[in-house]
Amino acid sequence: MFDPVLTAATPADAALLAGLHWRSWLVAYRGLLPDRYLDEQAGSEMVAKWQQRMGTDATQYRVCIARVAGVAAGFVCLQPGFAPQQGVYLDNLHVLPVWQGHGLGKKLLAWAAAEVATHWPGQALLLHVLDGNLPAREVYRRLGGIETKLPDETMAGDVIVPVNQVTWQDVPALLARLQS
Repeated sequence: MFDPVLTAATPADAALLAGLHWRSWLVAYRGLLPDRYLDEQAGSEMVAKWQQRMGTDATQYRVCIARVAGVAAGFVCLQPGFAPQQGVYLDNLHVLPVWQGHGLGKKLLAWAAAEVATHWPGQALLLHVLDGNLPAREVYRRLGGIETKLPDETMAGDVIVPVNQVTWQDVPALLARLQS
């Protein structure tokens, strides 16, 4: 039976988050970023990133891990200070491929929306998505997210990728949509 448990991440979860992040990127960004980067460099970059993040002041990041039958299946990370003039930034939303299509991503997004509604009422929720990540963009559109083109970003050292921002101005409405 599919019954995910959502828990707040702790500093001890840094390596777990890095592994989830990297394993998600291996699938989601294959063909969008160089294979060599994904296979040989991205994993170690994720370890450094999550060690740093989980060692910082807890108000800088809010991270939730989803576990199914005790096994980590995905996570979401809010970074409220990233663009406070625009809203609360959802920096990461990743579900391992084996758990995609079961509603786990929506549960994680609902957690993030509930956090925003509770701790930053009236603020928008926003995220950045690679233009080529068509499955994610379609989900966000179906959930009422409004896409805006951003300047291209440089990733993986030297790869320039088109990026969009997705914004939900009415976070309670997004939360209601996710919970229905």
